[in-house]
Amino acid sequence: MRITYALTLITAVATLAACDNPYNPDAPAIDPAAPIVHITSPARGTFAGAGKTVVVTGTATDDSGVVASVTVNDVAAVVNGDGTFAATVPVTPGTNLLHAVATDAGGNVGKESRAVVAGALTSLDRSIPSALTMSMSAQTFDAIGRGAAGYIQSANLTALVQPMNPVLDLGTTNGQPDCLYAQAIVTSVAIGRSTIGLAPHAGGLDLDAVLESVRIGMHLQYAASCVDGSRDVVVAASKVHVAGNLAIGVGFDGFDIKLVNPDVTLTNFNVNLGGVPGAIVDMLSLDTRMAPVIGWATERFVAPMLNRSFASLNQTKTVSVLGHAVDVTVTPAAIDFDVTGAIVQVDTTLRAHGDEQAAGFVFVPNAVPVMNRAQGFQLAVADDAANQMLTSLWAAHGMDAKLDLKTGSYGEIGTLYDRVEIAAAVPPYVDASGSKLVLTIGDLVATFMNGESVATKVVLNAQLALEVNADPTTGALRLDVGTPTTYVDVLDESIDGANELSNAQFESIASFAVSRAVAFGSGAVGAIPLPAAGGVALKDVSVTQQTGYVVVGGRVE
Repeated sequence: MRITYALTLITAVATLAACDNPYNPDAPAIDPAAPIVHITSPARGTFAGAGKTVVVTGTATDDSGVVASVTVNDVAAVVNGDGTFAATVPVTPGTNLLHAVATDAGGNVGKESRAVVAGALTSLDRSIPSALTMSMSAQTFDAIGRGAAGYIQSANLTALVQPMNPVLDLGTTNGQPDCLYAQAIVTSVAIGRSTIGLAPHAGGLDLDAVLESVRIGMHLQYAASCVDGSRDVVVAASKVHVAGNLAIGVGFDGFDIKLVNPDVTLTNFNVNLGGVPGAIVDMLSLDTRMAPVIGWATERFVAPMLNRSFASLNQTKTVSVLGHAVDVTVTPAAIDFDVTGAIVQVDTTLRAHGDEQAAGFVFVPNAVPVMNRAQGFQLAVADDAANQMLTSLWAAHGMDAKLDLKTGSYGEIGTLYDRVEIAAAVPPYVDASGSKLVLTIGDLVATFMNGESVATKVVLNAQLALEVNADPTTGALRLDVGTPTTYVDVLDESIDGANELSNAQFESIASFAVSRAVAFGSGAVGAIPLPAAGGVALKDVSVTQQTGYVVVGGRVE
């Protein structure tokens, strides 16, 4: 007996990603009078190539002997007298679901679904150009500046300045002391209230920083007339005003941020050099030399905040996705500033360990999306980036699982069967070309076992809406799955004994299969990097599509 069961969940089931508890929908009754439909071609696991259509063949039979019609994806099939049928069905690049629907003279309907991968394949061993494009408005940089001011209050500023030591090095030869020399090493930094303004312009950002109650501890080492000496001093100012241009570009290994031509003004500058020889005092000229030192220090304070803003756009890391290691490589490609903000483009490579046997993945080149940097924050993610990772994870058997149903919290399904083996015949696919963002999971086969016997097999085909959620505090973005539409076929081949299921048993099996699909979808797409606006909280997050890109927008406060 072969039955197809279509379920459309009313409520989102993304929470099932963390467990295997089945949902409890109002399942329709199984119709034993429905025609029996078999798709014979294409076979499960078929990669159909670059054609725009596939020929679907199969058989449709009915107890009454009369099958009135067969359609495949709403295309009328030619039905022969022996019940065989054929239909030529349009397909698009990616994983396509084929739904064969047979209707008998009494109006009873039987269904079967099948997945096929269409489109030319490209090697997994490649970078996805402009995989992430981020627009950051003037409001975003203003918020980052306010965040940098807060960062100064909590950061270890002394550690940030340490790489600059010695901040003054006068009279040494290749860093070696002479008979008349002076070196100043920063030992502590403390800053009171601060305000930092960042405003975009062509090439970078205008920096306007006001630092109050600045105290810098320094250790002086010196020699006068070849007599060595040392002293700890404190340099203080009631206010330091730093203005300049933060030039931001793409370097060899990431973003390059430099403070160019800083203009530093010190108010109520004070330093006590009692006991230091006059020649050293004249050499130091701390009242004029400390201004550029503080300018450099300010760059050390502000640059980390900007680097944090771009951190997700400039990183290589390994993450765990459903228990499999995935290398996430993000490489800056371009950054462009004007007075309205900045647009950043990065390339990505997302590869699971152990995917070497993959033939490739479906890659569809798309034009870089048009971004609006007039207000708020936008992030565009190419569906090719997601599909590289999904195919890689599939090739590494990241969708496969063997579960002992007797030792976990599996509800009713754990009373029916001892264990289940799960494998996917084709890779999942994210499509951002239409009006909705959709993840398709095709031919996910679940084999339920009792002892060494195969009790039943089901095949799940599903389409899951994707959504983007933002943490209300940090602004961190994450892709997740929303409401799925699923098709569950109960197979009759390779089964030991009768495969007759009650409605309740079928519902338990179907809900289990759906929960596994949701678990995979949530875990997999959640690993796709979605940079936020440097820790700036986003409000009113929305998701739209441009051809081949998911575009996430939010308001910056």
